[in-house]
Amino acid sequence: MTARLDFALLHPEEDHAGLLAAVEEFADTQALPAALRYRLGLVVDELVSNCIAHGARTGRDRGIRVGITDHGGTILIEIVDAGTPFDPTSYTSRRCLDDGDVRVGGMGLCLVRNLAAQIDYSREGGFNRTRVTLAKCTQENACNSMK
Repeated sequence: MTARLDFALLHPEEDHAGLLAAVEEFADTQALPAALRYRLGLVVDELVSNCIAHGARTGRDRGIRVGITDHGGTILIEIVDAGTPFDPTSYTSRRCLDDGDVRVGGMGLCLVRNLAAQIDYSREGGFNRTRVTLAKCTQENACNSMK
């Protein structure tokens, strides 16, 4: 049996916290393990934050729709926004940095790639559609920015 959460952020900056609370409640209802719950929240937070910070266009629809579906063995996250076209699958990410060298920018997508089993992107009718699949059986042991 599948379960689904649909959440619309009409005013993304103000609705962001409500989204994260709804994701946590969904994870609770589905009795997701702590590690999966953390991955789910982190991926949703990172991608929606990117939509808010980088995708919004003045005078355009700033709304973001988030759908989460529990398919049993996988969790599908779908984020739809009318922001600037951006394909996270084609973005060149840096490898994890050594010796405490920290640079701002791009590391969130690197993290999402490492947490996801699959990421798909399409641009349809003026909307970005990003779909991320999380495998329930996957456990991350270390940073692997090869993706």
